[in-house]
Amino acid sequence: MSLKGFWRGIMYWPVRWLTRFETILDDATAQIVGDNNVVYVMRSTSNTDMLVAQRALKQAGLPDPTEDLLINGQQLARVMFLDQTDHGSAEKAIEDFEKLIAAHQQDQQLNVKVVPIGLFWGRKPGQEARQGHTMVADIDNPGHWRKFWLTMFSGRHILIRASSPVQLRDMAEQHGSTQRLAHKLARVARVHFVRLRHAVAGPKMTERAVVIQDLLDTPALQQAIADEARSKKISVPQARKTAEKYLHEIAASYSDTLVRLLDRFMTWCWSRIYNGIHIEGGERIRELAEAGHEIVYVPCHRSHMDYLLLSYVIYKEGLVPPHIAAGVNLDFFPAGPLFRRGGAFFIRRSFRGNKLYSTVFREYLNRLFQKGYPVEYFTEGGRSRTGRLLPPKTGMIAMTVQGMLRGQQRPMSLVPVYLGYEHVMEVGTYLKELKGKSKEKESMWQVLSSLRHLRNFGQGYVSFGEPINLGEALEKLQPNWRDSITTGAEEPERPKWLTPTVNLLADQIMCRINNAAAFNSVNLCALAILSSEHHALTREELVSQLNLYTRIMREVPYSKDAYVPEEDGEQLWQLAKKHDKFIVEADGIGELIRLDGSTAIAMTYYRNNIMHMVIVPALLAAFALGHKRFTAEAAGKLLTELHPLLQNELFISHNAEDMTLWVNALLEQYVQCGLLTEAGEGVYAVAKRDSRAYSQLVLLARSSSETAQRYAIVLELLQQAQPISRSDLEQHSVQLAERLSSIHGVNAPEFFDKKVLSTLIGTLKSEGYFSVIDSGEMMADQRVGELSDAVDLLLEPAVLQTIRQSVQQLVKAER
Repeated sequence: MSLKGFWRGIMYWPVRWLTRFETILDDATAQIVGDNNVVYVMRSTSNTDMLVAQRALKQAGLPDPTEDLLINGQQLARVMFLDQTDHGSAEKAIEDFEKLIAAHQQDQQLNVKVVPIGLFWGRKPGQEARQGHTMVADIDNPGHWRKFWLTMFSGRHILIRASSPVQLRDMAEQHGSTQRLAHKLARVARVHFVRLRHAVAGPKMTERAVVIQDLLDTPALQQAIADEARSKKISVPQARKTAEKYLHEIAASYSDTLVRLLDRFMTWCWSRIYNGIHIEGGERIRELAEAGHEIVYVPCHRSHMDYLLLSYVIYKEGLVPPHIAAGVNLDFFPAGPLFRRGGAFFIRRSFRGNKLYSTVFREYLNRLFQKGYPVEYFTEGGRSRTGRLLPPKTGMIAMTVQGMLRGQQRPMSLVPVYLGYEHVMEVGTYLKELKGKSKEKESMWQVLSSLRHLRNFGQGYVSFGEPINLGEALEKLQPNWRDSITTGAEEPERPKWLTPTVNLLADQIMCRINNAAAFNSVNLCALAILSSEHHALTREELVSQLNLYTRIMREVPYSKDAYVPEEDGEQLWQLAKKHDKFIVEADGIGELIRLDGSTAIAMTYYRNNIMHMVIVPALLAAFALGHKRFTAEAAGKLLTELHPLLQNELFISHNAEDMTLWVNALLEQYVQCGLLTEAGEGVYAVAKRDSRAYSQLVLLARSSSETAQRYAIVLELLQQAQPISRSDLEQHSVQLAERLSSIHGVNAPEFFDKKVLSTLIGTLKSEGYFSVIDSGEMMADQRVGELSDAVDLLLEPAVLQTIRQSVQQLVKAER
């Protein structure tokens, strides 16, 4: 037994008792579980690290790192150590790499995988050296005594990261000497470990007071302070004091200790609040972080739980939690100080006209980017009250792009994030606000009162969407953007191309958030029951409809990132039933599942989370019912015409050119499901009226009824009431929608939302459906009548009659 083996034997049980770890394997590493042709690369030669890694890797199903690798009768080391403090160890690693590469050159069938293993004790980032001091301690190789204390105080909080393997067969087939390839492999591994530590622990921290003083001394802020003094007719020290006050209001005070405590508390809390958290796309963000990207998370905003849930998930994915832009309304005691130490920095809802505050905030945000801290902000600005994505606020995106213009060295990626819940604790409050109640000021009492009746939040969903590489995106949208980069410390001028480019980026972000949306038991049940007459279905009808939804979405997925649950309709209903959101009544025939008035309104929130994914399938079903017999070409034509309206309202990511392909794929699936029959080449007919399939088609079509009714109201008004001003068109549209809601029982709050109707009218204008005459009023194009007639066929006769009669009465009263 070697000396190291002797010491490991003595230390085995003490280390086992004192340590606890979490292991994260990249997807590619998980795929080689059970393969013995694996070697590891580690930075530290520590026996303690080796003992912890041994337990973790054996639990994961990977080979024991203490056992040698046998290749063609030759024993080779299973672990290569790249210890920067031990020259002999580093040279030995290169020799081992050379032997492995030589073995591959001799045996063409051999393929050993090299897996980098990172161990992090407590995940502390460390402190930046103060001026006049140097820090020489190696975080990964801290020495015997420091390792002893790390084991005592951080041994219960170890993260082990097994990164994606390097295929040595690929390396061996490269041209070059064995020694050169070995040195290249060692160099790549060292860079990887530096990036891995940055991804896991983040950059070294700087004391908050030092950050504030450093920012006050930047040229951009000094100029802003001088401008403030001159414009307000105050002294420069007074203006500087104001800027310092702003920084104290804004700046985070990140504490690794608090984050560790919150991790333990949240692990305990989530196990009681949620049945589980479903995560998609975690590998994406780990790859970006390990590739050295500056990551900016841009999630949708459903609940105050978003802040905690997303940070918790990112931490559990083995990455440092982001600094979060939070509304200054959340800076109340005791939540504010806790949020600030958890990485939150606070921003005012509006700072238009306050140039000094604007500059202070931009400088602080730019410092986060330059230092390499991940950042998170909500592009919607506030929480969605309806469950739909809100139109994006572009201020933070603009400041992110301006950060790139300050000479950002690291590549920057925007990561859209979809957050979904089976229960949102604020839904009741949202409905009151939609009915006109003033928004309550956030306080600890408000949070506690929301949790007072809490039973369980069900399942949570966090999906990391397709990242947007900001540099590459700017190259496509604005090829000459690099001409606006400033290399100095001063703040760059705002280029003319910034606003339109940021608007396009914002739309891309929202579409990619929607691409990553998740179906769940509650939103699918809400979709089905809200589409039924009187909001009631038999259990058999509900289960059958749930099976239809999931089948369509699996066979014709909305996007490659959309999540469709694996459970069948019966299992989904059993999951939804646990939340006590639905009324279940049993009689002699069977079970009836329904929603009462107030609950039905609340359930529109959950349905709206996924409306963008079902609107096109639903409109296609409505088209089929309206025509009975039709061609695929006709259906594709109408959906292509409606595409701009749907895209601007629901942030659908599909291009207009893709609509025909999407429609054809859905039609094929409808035939397979029995909803339609083929009546000739490219001709389809609906199922028989007395069949179950016909009832399913009707329920599917009704999912689009509110959208189609809004379109019909606006188009009918444009035809019958012209010339009409935009303000009158918006006002009359709201009035008619409210009337329709009362007569036909439409309970969705967004149905007569003026902002939704205004967006629709704005899109019709941009698409040229009407022109503005000299008086400022609008005159409809002939296409309005054609589109109106086509949309009318999507409606049920009683609803269409109400719209037409109401418009006629309104026009008559106006004249």
